[in-house]
Amino acid sequence: MGKSGPESETVRMFRAGIPAATIVELSGVPRSTVFRRIQVATDRDPILLSDHTANQKPTPGPETKTVPANWTGRAQQIREYRARTGCWPHQHSEIAETRTMARWLAVRLAAWRHLELPSGYEAWLDEQLPGWKQPSRAVRDAQRWAERLNQLVAFTTQTGSWPRYPGAADDHERVLGVWRHVQRQKLSQETLPPEQIAALDSRAHGWRGLTGQGRQKS
Repeated sequence: MGKSGPESETVRMFRAGIPAATIVELSGVPRSTVFRRIQVATDRDPILLSDHTANQKPTPGPETKTVPANWTGRAQQIREYRARTGCWPHQHSEIAETRTMARWLAVRLAAWRHLELPSGYEAWLDEQLPGWKQPSRAVRDAQRWAERLNQLVAFTTQTGSWPRYPGAADDHERVLGVWRHVQRQKLSQETLPPEQIAALDSRAHGWRGLTGQGRQKS
């Protein structure tokens, strides 16, 4: 189905680097409608946001004093975390400080996606935390990892056994068995992040054992 004229114009302006707030002023279309059109177009066209960013006219970032006082320290913490782990902080971490960093970043991301983040703050974050707008895949991966760990713990608690593969009773057990095997492989290859190792050690005692597809020893 083709797009309506007004929607195509909204998307064209956004792709050209015009801020959504300016599109609202120029077109007279309600802000919620402009945002919805941009959101739908973004879902359909993964490069729309990158086109918008690339076509924006450069604007000077705000002076440090205009940024909330805690932002500088928090951005430094996130940079150090990324340098140490290679990952963005996530809200399912076992470490409270990591969860705090993830929540802080999530609030900024939500404000940006809803077109509520002042452009000066956006420019500052672009400079201080390159790539901060695109950690969604990493966040989703971290959430899936945490969910899989929860499933593994639930399985072993219920059955007293490690999930098997092959020879699993069902697809759920097979998926968990493969997942545990992958974590053990990453551990031996020294590619498993320290936080994930700590989470497995604290919640899935014995996961490092040699019986990758055998039963958990009592």
